[in-house]
Amino acid sequence: MTQTSQPRREFHSGRGKKTFDRIPGGFYLVGALVILFEVVMLGAVGLALAVGDPSDDGASPDKEPRRVEVTYIATGDHPSVNLTVGEADGNHKPLGVVILPYRKTVEMAAGDDFYLDVRSREDQEGGTLTCTVLVGGKVVQQDHSTPASSSATCSGSTADAPQRGIPVPTLTPGVSPLPEERRLTGSVKVPDYPGKGSPVIGTVTDSSLEYAELGGTWDRSKSQDPISDGFTRKQEGRQRALVKSTQVDEDIMAAAGGTGELRGVAGAVMDERRRYEYPRDQAILVDVASQPLRVDGHDAWLLVSEIHFHKRGVPSTMDLNAVLVVDTGRVRPSVLWVVLPETNKKLWPDLNTLVASVQVP
Repeated sequence: MTQTSQPRREFHSGRGKKTFDRIPGGFYLVGALVILFEVVMLGAVGLALAVGDPSDDGASPDKEPRRVEVTYIATGDHPSVNLTVGEADGNHKPLGVVILPYRKTVEMAAGDDFYLDVRSREDQEGGTLTCTVLVGGKVVQQDHSTPASSSATCSGSTADAPQRGIPVPTLTPGVSPLPEERRLTGSVKVPDYPGKGSPVIGTVTDSSLEYAELGGTWDRSKSQDPISDGFTRKQEGRQRALVKSTQVDEDIMAAAGGTGELRGVAGAVMDERRRYEYPRDQAILVDVASQPLRVDGHDAWLLVSEIHFHKRGVPSTMDLNAVLVVDTGRVRPSVLWVVLPETNKKLWPDLNTLVASVQVP
């Protein structure tokens, strides 16, 4: 009997099947996308590391802010002013007393704030003051004082647009510089100032002193309130000329060391007159004479000084000041103070007349 042959069946174990044959086809696409994503991310990180952080402190010089030239200018009819410069955010620097005209150029970052305040000194109010700020040589701001305000202030940004039609101020030469301070330590006699001087029309009696009353361009001598004026007698002459007398007060005696040494007292009186009668920090003493005297049998000391100064509205820039201190036998000495302006030198011989006339009644 013939047997029909059957197809032979093959049997395979799982071990014999290839690994990729067991992965569904869709997973190939997912894997490829994951690999592509990782490549892109690694490239981005590498680029960031190569470029660096723009805010990093180690930025290249090309990233630094652009610099501009800023020029501060202060002008006016005052010989000197109080000046403050700086930034409008409050970082201001007072420069103190500055001689006009003033000009200074600094470098600032583009967009920074500027600030300039020109203010009259307390003893020279009024007049005209102007502040001007230039950026890159062009006026970006200018301000003027008004009758109601003794100051001019310029504040803004270096990025402000230039103002058309405003010229850069012309800086005329400022006031002549003041001389150096000079105080005598030895004895130097007072000069005999030439000239006729003023006539003598009478005698003034005050504070244990008698001295000549002057005529001509001088007003009559008048009594004063020592509390408000500091002196008990005053005679005024033309162009701020003065003759005053009183008893030296306790504060000046203390400033002189309290010993009553006449030379020291005369110097303390002169320093006080400079402090109260002349522009603060802008009055220079130059001694021309310092000598002991005998006045009617009493010890005395004469100090003569030039006080150089600049004051708005005052034509004189130097006054001849004389202080004569006399020991009258009282607890405190008496003093005669004389002021003769340089603009009226024909009165300078009056100093010799007054000193020679002093008596102790």
